Amino acid sequence: MHFTKTGCIISFYLLLSILFITTGCGAGKTMVIKAPEAASKFSAMEVVEDPATVNVPSEVSSSFQTKLGRLLYEDGGFSKGPGLTIKYRVIQYNPGNQFTRWFWGGIGNAGEGTMTVEAKFLDGKDKELATIQSEGKIGSGAFGGSFDFATQKAAAEVAEFAKRFR
Repeated sequence: MHFTKTGCIISFYLLLSILFITTGCGAGKTMVIKAPEAASKFSAMEVVEDPATVNVPSEVSSSFQTKLGRLLYEDGGFSKGPGLTIKYRVIQYNPGNQFTRWFWGGIGNAGEGTMTVEAKFLDGKDKELATIQSEGKIGSGAFGGSFDFATQKAAAEVAEFAKRFR
């Protein structure tokens, strides 16, 4: 089989296009509501879900909790147990429209889905050390992208902030 330079370039761009189309485009951001006043270090942590202030499908809540647990305990170096407590609740949920995301391909905010989580970080005596709001977004992806990208980004933002207490 003989490949020409032009054929290789076309194949490269075709492969690049396929990779771009099949990946999801998600983003996350965190707003610190109350910053920690003093350095506190913990090796163990508990995660507690408070009731959401909006209607959230149970599969989205379960997915967030699973992802957050993995990021904290498996990847984050915390052990399960008393110490730092993260109390979180979903305060904003908009799944967006997957067809619109697919149709417009992420142009502007068409079909964008978002999820905002409020997380309070408490010491062993339930003293509030910090409060944040973390947002996850999904704007595009293969077949409109899965809302799972937004859930992952929101969980990653909370877990990243928690590392300040390690």
